[in-house]
Amino acid sequence: MKSLHITTLFVILLMNCSYLTTKSNSNKMNIDSLINQGNAYWGKRANPKSAKLAVLFYEKAFELNHANLNLAASLSEAYYFQANYLESDLSKRDTLYLKGAKSAKTGFENSTFYQYFIDTTEFESNKITLEAIKKAPIETIGVLFWWVNNQGRYLINKPVIERISSREALEVTMLRISTLDEDYYYGGPTRFFGMFYSRLPGVPLDRAKLNFDQSLLDNPNFFGTKVLRARYYHTKLGNRELFEEDLKTIIDSDPSLLPDAMPENLFEQEKAKVLLNNVTILFE
Repeated sequence: MKSLHITTLFVILLMNCSYLTTKSNSNKMNIDSLINQGNAYWGKRANPKSAKLAVLFYEKAFELNHANLNLAASLSEAYYFQANYLESDLSKRDTLYLKGAKSAKTGFENSTFYQYFIDTTEFESNKITLEAIKKAPIETIGVLFWWVNNQGRYLINKPVIERISSREALEVTMLRISTLDEDYYYGGPTRFFGMFYSRLPGVPLDRAKLNFDQSLLDNPNFFGTKVLRARYYHTKLGNRELFEEDLKTIIDSDPSLLPDAMPENLFEQEKAKVLLNNVTILFE
């Protein structure tokens, strides 16, 4: 009788294990399917509808797995794209930037590296994330980059006190990214610093110029750099002639010079046209 009881328990355990394995495999297949569909729409992001559908599929997949770093980075980038290029309502744009920042940070904090870091080091709770970022490995670069970009764009027109209070976290993170790959995302670190320093009180504008120049030297065919330089650096110095020169250069350039960023370049050309139409307002 005892033997029968043990055998029954063993069969039940086997059935439960089989169920859990099947469920786990099913979840993985579902996540992979959602990611693949998101990637397919992302590849067609020049179409606004496709860009928004990519966000939806990435969101569904991320709900099932917060620890997938590539997925978190893809979702964060897709939020950024929608906010930066497709959303005209300022409040909704801010919401998208914040969602992008949150998804990237969630991915980082659920990563194997971060979980191991918090288990094996001793820092105050309000400092541990920043200390982890200083030692973050290359596989976290995507989530770190899109966290900073979303957070930075959210802050760019916020009150000075908000920008100053976030300075350390943004600088530390982007410096870590630069250490891991100084040319990440078409000169992304120096492009970010060019924009950020243009809007940060107390920082010599030469620092903004040097960063913009370096980003353009490394990646002259990513149109977003000159658009940002025109919008934030040239307007701050009152350089109307250089403002117009940068934007006209972008409008007259071939967006396919950088095939992987052609959708972004196309939207940057539209941004350049809008800025040129508003030149009188920006320099009055």
